[in-house]
Amino acid sequence: MLKFHLRLLLLISTITIISFIGLGAIIHNTIYQTLTSNQIKSLDSEARNYINLFNNNKEKEITNIAHNEKNIILIKENDKDKIIYSSGNIKNIDHRIDNEANPSKLINKNTKLGMRYTYKNTIDNKTIYISGINNEIIDLQKDLWKYLSIVGVIVLFTVYLASRSINRTYIRPINEVTYATSLLADGYYHVRVPESNVKETRALFVTTNDLARRLQKLNNSQKIQSNRLKTTLENIPSSVLMIDKHGEIVVANHAYYQVFNPDQMVENKSYIGFIDDSIEKLIIESFRTEKVIYEQLEVDINNVHTKYFDVSCIPILTKSKKNLQGMVVVLHDITNLQKLENLRREFVANVSHELKTPITSIKGFAETLIEGAKNDEQSLDMFLNIILKESNRIESLVMDLLDLSHIEQQTEIETTYVNLSDLAHNTIHNLQTQAKYKNIAIKSEIENDVIIEAHEGKLSQVITNLLSNAINYSYENNKVIVRVYREDIKVNLEIQDYGIGIDKKDQKHIFERFYRVDKARSRDSGGTGLGLSITKHIVEALHGTIMVESELNKGSLFRVSFIDKIE
Repeated sequence: MLKFHLRLLLLISTITIISFIGLGAIIHNTIYQTLTSNQIKSLDSEARNYINLFNNNKEKEITNIAHNEKNIILIKENDKDKIIYSSGNIKNIDHRIDNEANPSKLINKNTKLGMRYTYKNTIDNKTIYISGINNEIIDLQKDLWKYLSIVGVIVLFTVYLASRSINRTYIRPINEVTYATSLLADGYYHVRVPESNVKETRALFVTTNDLARRLQKLNNSQKIQSNRLKTTLENIPSSVLMIDKHGEIVVANHAYYQVFNPDQMVENKSYIGFIDDSIEKLIIESFRTEKVIYEQLEVDINNVHTKYFDVSCIPILTKSKKNLQGMVVVLHDITNLQKLENLRREFVANVSHELKTPITSIKGFAETLIEGAKNDEQSLDMFLNIILKESNRIESLVMDLLDLSHIEQQTEIETTYVNLSDLAHNTIHNLQTQAKYKNIAIKSEIENDVIIEAHEGKLSQVITNLLSNAINYSYENNKVIVRVYREDIKVNLEIQDYGIGIDKKDQKHIFERFYRVDKARSRDSGGTGLGLSITKHIVEALHGTIMVESELNKGSLFRVSFIDKIE
């Protein structure tokens, strides 16, 4: 794009050229009209003279005059259209003059010899034609354009010099200020413009530099405030979203990205799709009513984790309280508190239920014995065995509860180097009796001397719980596989059975307290519902992970993994 002074020069030059062309055209036409009018008057006089001479039979004089003036004369009678006199080559007469559509007595035509004119008039019932060469109009018009061109070039050169002066004095300084202003708009507040000596622009330069200094000072202040706000937001444990009035996210703090883990940056994008639908509804409602909304919501994160939030939607209004500027959304994670409350309720309910059943059984059989069943030796023996079984069940439940409580309270477990291979073999040996009862073969796929850093007793409890469950939930006349192997930097313990399996909807709950996939079967087998929960807590306390792969009626695979710290 052309610079301003060049565009100005082009504009003025164009206007000047058009003006000179227009002026030339006007003068050109004026010259033509004026000279043509004078020529017609002169030819009118000549034509009367020729007719008078012809009427006086002085044709020879007409011929001499025509010859001297290099004219062609043609005279006709009006009635008969008969040529009564001619001199010269009458073929050079332009007969377009006879066209009735032509109102003029005179027409001109450019020829090789020059501008040839043809004149026609009617005098004393005679039509006279006069034709000759007259270059006066052309010469005068040529002189006109020559002088106009010279004057035009002088004017254009003057305009050029003036535009350069204007550019140097005014436009260039203004461009410098414009460029500096654009840099200021882009945030380069350190920019300054050199002050001009021109009176008209000096004030502009001074004002621009003063503005730059003020903007720089204001920007530094805003940066400090922004850094404070950013630091505060980034260190707030709650998720914070700042949304403008168009529904676009302006600010999202670190906690939001940690909790919701979006697959892209959310700034400058609509909040729709980046948070849960239930939260979106609250935001929409707050936008609609322009009122603060507080709500507790249960939210599924990526369809995997369930979290609980205290949601606060706070509209941002102008000082007049009339216009909505945006909204601040604060999501305070209360998952742990909610889970603790849920666990407390579930724990009390489950413990009550688990204790109530054996106590009721013990009480019932004891009352039966008191009422006379003790006299029957067979009934006495059977009832006492049942009471003993239920007492053992209560004891097992209490011991599991104590184990679980102890593990949860421990932040660190004392560890030592343990031979996981030997520990697995010993556990298999100890549970052979339980396996033989259901005719289940325990197959060993254990690498030799797999050493890890762990607590031997706790790790033995993990293997025992998993292997015992595998036996209990396997079909008779089947097998259970125990694997111990290294995988890169990991040490894996796998126990695989081919039993009843676990439905997918139950898999995420099996490590919860008192959760049973098959409640009746679990209770019959003597389980308390705490075994897998204890196992999970032990594994996590040893800095390991536990996972399950299962398919209904095809079996389950439990895998415990530890990072191998031995080099």
